[in-house]
Amino acid sequence: MLGYGFSHAGGPEVIDAIDLATPAPGPQEIQIKSQAIGLNNRDRIARQMGGSGLTVPGYDVAGIVSAVGDQVTQFALGDRVVARTTSAYAELVTAAADMSVLLPESITPENGVALITPGVTGYRMVELGHIHDGDTVIVKGASGGVGSAAIQLAVARGTSVIGIAASRHEVDVNQLGVEHFVAYDRGNPVKELAKTADVVINVAMAKDNGLIVSVSHHEPLLNRGIRFIHTRPLGGSEVGQALKVLINLMSQGKLTVKVGYVLPFTREGFVKGHQLLDEPHEGRIVIQVTP
Repeated sequence: MLGYGFSHAGGPEVIDAIDLATPAPGPQEIQIKSQAIGLNNRDRIARQMGGSGLTVPGYDVAGIVSAVGDQVTQFALGDRVVARTTSAYAELVTAAADMSVLLPESITPENGVALITPGVTGYRMVELGHIHDGDTVIVKGASGGVGSAAIQLAVARGTSVIGIAASRHEVDVNQLGVEHFVAYDRGNPVKELAKTADVVINVAMAKDNGLIVSVSHHEPLLNRGIRFIHTRPLGGSEVGQALKVLINLMSQGKLTVKVGYVLPFTREGFVKGHQLLDEPHEGRIVIQVTP
């Protein structure tokens, strides 16, 4: 079967077509005929670092169940699914059943796959923050994939959300349901929002005894009883639980994701996708395997 990957580190041009063996699902896995593949920064980092041999990157896939492991009971042939997996740059992939969820007909494969990584990350941050009704939450990077997902998840829990982003994103961020928007290029958000939030996602403006949840690995110097939590990637059944919540909210129209680019399942498509990953871009990058 056809796949794409690289055998050494380099720029986007190192990505090439590869003839891969068709993967068979294990007892607790499903095989998925890919319809859409999501590109992420982890793919870019893997390409830049290289490896010890052939690498087929990719973690996010949407498609049709084409085979089922003998211990899997929640999926059947022909089901539409989204899943977190590995080696996703391929026509067929396998994924753990507990990291896969059904995709309703109302959601396109492109939108479903674009939600996976930013949605699961945003879900994790909201969970770590124990965000609940009545909280005030600040989200920095409100226009990005993770930030916009975190905003919508927090709003769905009844919180008051303040979004921070560049002024050009004000309309888009306001549409996510924030109660207040702050442009970091039109003032100083730290001063404006000091001691404002119960929970801060990715920035230091919490109330006394508040909580900062961040994707950063470096803990800032803290005072006033403020706590800091680094969010790690989810794994196993945690991914499935997060995806169920995310897909359910999307199917109800309560969660959206911005797909910025839909590229073909060709070498040129993947190279273009990685060129976009290497530079500032807006919206998720998706490879469409089947139109």
